[in-house]
Amino acid sequence: MRSESKSAARLSRRRFLHLAGGALGAMAVGCTSKTPASEETALPDYVDGGSGIPVFRGPYLQREAHIAAFLLPARSETLRSLCDTYFTTPSNSTVKVSPLGPYVLLLYAEMQIQSLDERDKASGWMQETEVSFWIPVAGQANRPAWFLPYLFVDNPYAIASGREVYGFPKMWGQFEKPERIQNPEFAVDVWGFAEFDPQAEGKPLRLLESHPTDAAHATPPETWTSWDAARSALIRQVFKHWQPQANADGGVPWGETLEAMPLLFLKQFRDAADSRKACYQAIIKAPLRITTFHGGGFVDTTYTLTFQPLASHPLPETLGLNVDTAGVTQAIATFWLHVDFTLDAGVEVWRGTSRPYETIVNSGSTS
Repeated sequence: MRSESKSAARLSRRRFLHLAGGALGAMAVGCTSKTPASEETALPDYVDGGSGIPVFRGPYLQREAHIAAFLLPARSETLRSLCDTYFTTPSNSTVKVSPLGPYVLLLYAEMQIQSLDERDKASGWMQETEVSFWIPVAGQANRPAWFLPYLFVDNPYAIASGREVYGFPKMWGQFEKPERIQNPEFAVDVWGFAEFDPQAEGKPLRLLESHPTDAAHATPPETWTSWDAARSALIRQVFKHWQPQANADGGVPWGETLEAMPLLFLKQFRDAADSRKACYQAIIKAPLRITTFHGGGFVDTTYTLTFQPLASHPLPETLGLNVDTAGVTQAIATFWLHVDFTLDAGVEVWRGTSRPYETIVNSGSTS
């Protein structure tokens, strides 16, 4: 019996690494999306006044993306509650989403963004800096996906497009940028409140910052010249920490060969008559795929992330991050990437009900 248990554990480990490879490789191998909803149904044309600005038409290209990723420990029960709040509860369990492990990836990124739509790509491109939090989850039919509950960007057009098209919960951020992505020491300020009070003023405040905790190692860090090399190294070094969580119905299909890993969003807009309600609410999935791999590697120092106690942005509490009394947590692993990638057309996997048209017409006068 003991030998059978050991064999089962080894098998589970191999299956998990297989999944991790799919998780990392999904962006590289590409994603096949369904036909956009506008081609499947008789939706009205979007009225943009002759220009896509500030909401460019998709799909979108992010090129020359310089990314630093920090693997942070988190509490599984808090991540599970967050998934329930955004997906399981709104859909009445039609879409069940749960975390794959007690970790969160924090990404710092600088990139050039451009629409790939024939009409809008001729307008040009824009620079964007972003800090985002990525939770690996099991979504529909226990298929792996990424859930991004928080994103901070310094480009107002990116905020508008991200929120309106996909449901990215993008918010304004202002950044102190690293000189090199291989030394990702940065800081981000947000428009927020240190504490809630009728007399409190919302203003730019420091949210978080990263700092190295030791000198560079004598041995140069490992670098990668191909996505295959990067994926293998990340599975070997980063995901060795990962202890996947099993779902109540038996867990995710570890042995499945993954061809795509979508991003999941709760897209919603407040109702004008009752702003406590949503006039539109849907769960959206959209595929992200790497088109060009320029380089990457591990960072040769250990980094800490320090979170400030903002009442408006209680990230350590809502993400279940394991921070000390000073709001500090240490990254388990840190790596950098230089890539180009696209975000393709999304699809609705669930849509909430809304008031019938007759109810809307009869609810008040237009005069």
